[in-house]
Amino acid sequence: MSSPINAYTSWDPLEEVIVGRCYPPEYFEFIQDDQVRNQLQKVLSETEEDLDNLQKVCETHGATVRRPELCITKDQFYIWQTKNGGAPLPPLTPRDWQITLGDKLLRVLQMHELDHICNDYEAQGGNVINPHKAAGGYDENCILNGGSASCIVRVGRDVFFDNSEFLTEAQSGWIKENVLNDQDYRFHEARTEGHGDAVFAILKPGVILSTYHADDLNLEAEFPGWDFLRLNDSSIIAAQMIGRVKEENRLDEAWYLQGDKPTDQFRDYVNNYLSHWLGYIEETVFDVNCLVLDEQNVVFSAENKEVFKFCEKHGINPIVSPLRHQYFWDGGISCCTQDIRRRGGLETYL
Repeated sequence: MSSPINAYTSWDPLEEVIVGRCYPPEYFEFIQDDQVRNQLQKVLSETEEDLDNLQKVCETHGATVRRPELCITKDQFYIWQTKNGGAPLPPLTPRDWQITLGDKLLRVLQMHELDHICNDYEAQGGNVINPHKAAGGYDENCILNGGSASCIVRVGRDVFFDNSEFLTEAQSGWIKENVLNDQDYRFHEARTEGHGDAVFAILKPGVILSTYHADDLNLEAEFPGWDFLRLNDSSIIAAQMIGRVKEENRLDEAWYLQGDKPTDQFRDYVNNYLSHWLGYIEETVFDVNCLVLDEQNVVFSAENKEVFKFCEKHGINPIVSPLRHQYFWDGGISCCTQDIRRRGGLETYL
C-alpha cells in the first residue's frame, strides 16, 4: 500500500492538503457590546468563508482537502474567554505546526485539532513523527517547543532551514538527525529572521518569488541560474499603510481590521483578551506566501500585476483566493495550508 504522506518539494502536483479552520461567529454571542460583537463575528465569518473558498479551489484542481476539528465547544470557549485568560487561537495555520518531509509527517507542535487527521494517516501506514506523543499532547521538555515548521523549505534533495527565534539551530539539528536521516539530503541555512515561506517561494524549478524583506539572504548563490522576482511589493506597502492606521488609531498591537475602523471598545477587547491570536504583519509578505498546486497553477490571496506578469512569463496561471482578514491573523495562503501528499519523488534540483 502506498503511503498517504509524500512531499519532497512545494511545487509537485498537489494531491492532498490540510486547509485551516476558524471558529464560527456564534462563539462570540456572549459579548454584550454590539460593536465589539459584530466586528469580531464579521472577522470569524468572513475568515471561514475564505477558507471554504480556498478548499474549493484546491478541490477543483484535483486535491483532497482535510480540515481541522474544533476541539473547543461554544460553552468551553465562553469559559476560556471569560475566566481562563482568553481562548486558544483557532486552527488556522497548519503550516506553522507540521510539515511533510519526504514520506514522513513531522508534528513540530501537536495541535489536537489535527489529531484525527494524523491518526488516520498512521492507520493507513503513514509515518507520523510526533515527539510530543509520549506526553499525550504538549511536552514541556520537547526540544521542538517554540519552533515553526514554516522555517523549513524543501527543494528535493536540498533542505533549507531558517535558523532564528522561530527555529533554533538545536531544533534544526534534531530534525536532521531524527527525521531526515534516511536519505542523502543536503542541508542549507537561509536566515530570514522570520518564517521562510513569507520571504521566498519556489513556484517551479528555476523560478523563485522573493522579497527584499531579508537583505542578507543571498538566494542567487544558493540557486544559481534561477529566475528571480524580488518584490518591493504590495503587501509591504500595505503593511506600511496599516502601520500608519494603527498609529492614528492607537493600535499598539500589530493587527489590523479589514474594511472597518476599529472602535475603542473593539481595540481594548482585542488587546486585552485576544492579543495571543495576533501575529506581526510587518514580518509577512503575502504576495510571497502562496500555495503551488502544480507547476502551472499557483494560488495567491490577492492580485499583484508584477507577480502575475512574472507568472505569465513562466507559463504559470495565478489564481486568486482572497483572505480578507490576513492582516488581522498574520496568516497568508501558505500559512493556512499544509501539503500532505504531492506526486513525485526525491530529485536533485541544485
